Amino acid sequence: MVEQLKFIVEQLKRPPFNRKDYNILTFDNLTNNQLLQVLTDVFAVIDPKEQAHKIDIRDEEPDKTATRHMNTLKMLGYRPKLDTDVNTFRQNLVSGDKSVVFPVLQWLLEKVPEHKERAYLGRYLSRAEVPTEFLSDPEIAEQYERCDELMEEFKEIHQAYKETTSTPHTIEDLRRDIKQLEDEKETLQKRLEKQKPRVQKVPAAQIELAKNYRQEVEKEAKLNTMKQDLQNAINQLEQKIQRLERQVADQRSSSYDQSPEAIMKRMEEENQVNSYLVTEKFPKQLSQMKTKLKYYEEVTSNKALGQTELTSYRAKISELNSAINKLHEKRVLTKDPTADNLAVFRQQALIVARRKEQAAERLTQLRAENDALEKQFGRGASINGGGGASSLMKQAGHIPQGEEFQRYVNMLRSKGNAYKRKRQELNDMTAEIQLLKRTEELLKEQVEQIKSRMTMEERKQGIEGYFSTQERLEELSTMKMEQDELKGKSLDEITSLIKTLNTRISSKKAELDPILKEVKPLRAKVQELRSEYEAKKTKYDALNANFESSRSTLESEVRGFYEEQYAQESRFHTLRAQMLIHAVQLKRANDEQSSYMSKDKTTKSTRELLNKQISDYEVRIKSNRDRQKATKDVHIDGTKQMKYWRDLLRMMELKQKLATGDS
Repeated sequence: MVEQLKFIVEQLKRPPFNRKDYNILTFDNLTNNQLLQVLTDVFAVIDPKEQAHKIDIRDEEPDKTATRHMNTLKMLGYRPKLDTDVNTFRQNLVSGDKSVVFPVLQWLLEKVPEHKERAYLGRYLSRAEVPTEFLSDPEIAEQYERCDELMEEFKEIHQAYKETTSTPHTIEDLRRDIKQLEDEKETLQKRLEKQKPRVQKVPAAQIELAKNYRQEVEKEAKLNTMKQDLQNAINQLEQKIQRLERQVADQRSSSYDQSPEAIMKRMEEENQVNSYLVTEKFPKQLSQMKTKLKYYEEVTSNKALGQTELTSYRAKISELNSAINKLHEKRVLTKDPTADNLAVFRQQALIVARRKEQAAERLTQLRAENDALEKQFGRGASINGGGGASSLMKQAGHIPQGEEFQRYVNMLRSKGNAYKRKRQELNDMTAEIQLLKRTEELLKEQVEQIKSRMTMEERKQGIEGYFSTQERLEELSTMKMEQDELKGKSLDEITSLIKTLNTRISSKKAELDPILKEVKPLRAKVQELRSEYEAKKTKYDALNANFESSRSTLESEVRGFYEEQYAQESRFHTLRAQMLIHAVQLKRANDEQSSYMSKDKTTKSTRELLNKQISDYEVRIKSNRDRQKATKDVHIDGTKQMKYWRDLLRMMELKQKLATGDS
């Protein structure tokens, strides 16, 4: 604990904190709010761009302070000890407990530069918490993905910047790079000179054919992409039509039994259910929630209970429950079931009330599920274009009737016609594709037949393999065109690379020239300063050694003087006390002698006073002895008289008994 405090205080005294007024004692005596303020100041240094840390916590609510501290520690990656509960850690952090604040400060001050970098990165790499239901929106999802891409790009740029700044570029390294770039430049120039004659021999017609072929391949890829997009659009339209058909069927099934009497009956039933919920169920739930809230407030306002208190409370609760059960059993046994005629009806009413509560709970759950499904359905309809029946009903606010229903039917009919038209186009395209495939197969068969016939003719003419050789030559010419095109591209790239290298070399040379001019005098100056520093350091070490030796000698002498001074002072005080005692005794002796020798008898000496007191005490002792002797004699006579009187009294009692005739 002391080492921890010492480390924290030393770090706070250094820049950029500069808290020179702290020492171990003052820092240990800080209040909890002051410790939280110190923690906030440290956060402000680590994350200077966050204005929330530049605040006096007395002007901020404790909950906001705790939330801000917890979020900052989470961003910096602080982890409490394994045996620490998160809730306990949060409570101690809110209260500013030293057992939590001191380890956090030590962890922060140990690696301030790393924490600064983490805070800087956390500002740009913290992901926004977006609810999942919002991510279903295409624009929000696109922006969220774009944010992730930008974060990844930021990571790469920051990593490159870090590598660039961390790599030391000395003058020798720059010279080596320049030499290497010049060698690469010469090599590329030689290769360029070798490739130029070979490129000039390629015919322009072959280059044009390769270009056309590449354009056709790209066009085919675009057509395939368009075909896939159309197929996806058709699938979506089919799903939409199926959904609309289901909605129409649901509307038709729900349109039965729409007489005024049935509608009024349903409205009355719904009104009764709502009145029951409002007058009975919801107030009961509200009172229960208020009771729970009051109980929770009492629990939070009281201090935390220990294990022993919890055990005692549990024992009391079990005792009370057992007492309640016994009283209930006693009441049941003593109660006459035949006396209560309403017991059956009361029980039935209780069962009905319980069933009503269960039905109300079920109704509430079903309504919640219905609302959730409606929200989900509305969100899906909005994503798919918003052309469903639910969107129309939401726009109208009621079931479509008359002209609105006719417009709705017309809309469905137009969409159905569009679907049929798209379906027909798709069928036509499928038939055309099948026809083209069949045509391709027939053409391939004809090509094979022609090849076989050509082979037979070649055999007859004695030039077998001419056709295959011609095809091979065409393939080779095509490959040569592709290679020549690649060579042309490589030559262009080499040329641009050489230009870039020349530019970089010239820029590096321009940058190095002033640096080299500045470095030369600085090196000489550094050598002079280094030699001067070494000489002065040697002189300083010698003086410091002499000073240390003389200081130790003086310290030992001063320590001896202090000990001698302490001994002399104690001896001085002892002698002074003895002198005072002797002076008092001497004064008393002088007074006694003067009073004894003086002729004035009005003032008696101490000796006379003592003699007088002794004589007085002797007289008192003599008188007390005489009184003691007289008292002893009287006591003996009195004892004898009491014995005589007792005997006389006993004798008289016996005579009385004899006279009365008692035995």
